[in-house]
Amino acid sequence: MKTADIVSAVVMLVLSGVVFATTRDLPYWADFAPGSAFAPFWVAATGAVLSIALFVGALRRQTNPPVDWPDRTGLQRVILTAAGLWAVIVLAPIIGLMATALLFMLFLLIFVERRRLVPSLFTTALTMALVYGVFSAWLGIAFPKGVLGI
Repeated sequence: MKTADIVSAVVMLVLSGVVFATTRDLPYWADFAPGSAFAPFWVAATGAVLSIALFVGALRRQTNPPVDWPDRTGLQRVILTAAGLWAVIVLAPIIGLMATALLFMLFLLIFVERRRLVPSLFTTALTMALVYGVFSAWLGIAFPKGVLGI
C-alpha cells in the first residue's frame, strides 16, 4: 500500500503540474467573472496539496498493509463510472453540458450507487438548479450548448 500511495501521489503531482503549466497563459479573471484559468488553477492546486499530503503520509507510515483492491461489485462501479465519464465526453458536444451533467448524475445515483429513484431525481434536480442558479443566473456564465441547442 505504501508503494501504491507513493506512486499515486507522484502521478497526481505531475498531473497537477501539467495543468498548471498548460493553463498559465489563460486569464485567471475576466471582467466580472472567473476566467478560463480559474477552475484549472484551483483543481491543480488542490490536487498538488492532496498529493503532497498522500506522499508525506505514505513516507511517515511505519507499517505497509497490503493494497485493498476493490471486490467484484467495486470493480463494476469503477468500470461503470469510467464508462459514464467517457459518455460525458461524447455527449456534451451533442446535447450540451447541463443535459449531459444531469444524465451523468442520474446514471451515477441510480445505476452505479443503486439509489432509489425519487430521492435521486430530487437530488439531481436540486443540484442542477443550484449549479444553474449560481453560474448562469447569478454570475451570468453561459454553459456550453450542444449541436441540439440545449
